[in-house]
Amino acid sequence: MKKGILTIILMISMFLSISCANQPNKKSSNIDRREKAPQTLTKVMDGIDKLLTSVDDIAKTTELTEMEFQAQKLEKEGNGKPSDGNKQGNPQSNQDGNQAKNQKKDGEQKGNITRDEEIFMKWRGIDKNLEEIHKDWNSYEVEGVKKGANPDQGKEFKKSLNSFTKAIENRQMTDIMDTGSRSINSLAPFFDLYKDEINGDLSRINYSTYQAFLKAKEGDIKTADKLINEAAEYSGRIRQKLDKDKDKDKIKELDKLSLAISDMKLALNENSIKLLEIKRDITLKNIKALRE
Repeated sequence: MKKGILTIILMISMFLSISCANQPNKKSSNIDRREKAPQTLTKVMDGIDKLLTSVDDIAKTTELTEMEFQAQKLEKEGNGKPSDGNKQGNPQSNQDGNQAKNQKKDGEQKGNITRDEEIFMKWRGIDKNLEEIHKDWNSYEVEGVKKGANPDQGKEFKKSLNSFTKAIENRQMTDIMDTGSRSINSLAPFFDLYKDEINGDLSRINYSTYQAFLKAKEGDIKTADKLINEAAEYSGRIRQKLDKDKDKDKIKELDKLSLAISDMKLALNENSIKLLEIKRDITLKNIKALRE
């Protein structure tokens, strides 16, 4: 009798132990289960964004003379300034150091590419990466339809992407920036299909940032100001999606983005496209930081 009771107690204890052990696992599986966009969609957005950055680099390189380009290249490689060791010390040591430096410089000049060659190679890389964007969209499109994407939104994106492709083919800088930002903006509704995703509003901010800069260059300050105000509104919507405890790092990055957008608005009143370009680049950098 006692033996039977002990067996029953032991079985109950084992059952309770197993239940307790399994309960935390069940709970943890429901923690931080957020609905985010698939990698295939993110790759499309990142691809377009990288092309816009590359084209902007080309535009800045085009403004340089050959001499300025080579000087900038040397500076980036860390060869723009002589080392302290060559400034003072043993004359023989200085002579040997200068000889080695001249040999190195001659070797670099032989291998150096010109400004136009640099631009050509960058365009070739852009053309190749553009093909990948079209392939990535094709990989995602079916998934978007299954998720409930509006067919008209798919057509809108493809129309923007086709215009972006033609602008790159024609090497038209302003058109590339315009159609590229429109393509990113057209992706926003697809990111909105995933309830915990912030890339939809980040895409809209990206669009407003590029378009505000373009409008300001055209002299349309009123429209540029309106676009910057819209960007500020989208950043407010992102803040509502972030969790104060789980997204502390992203909230810090969002604070930086909000300040950068405010700085763009202030720059509009300074009548300086260069200043606005600097503030635009800072805003775009903050957008990328939030995507990571």
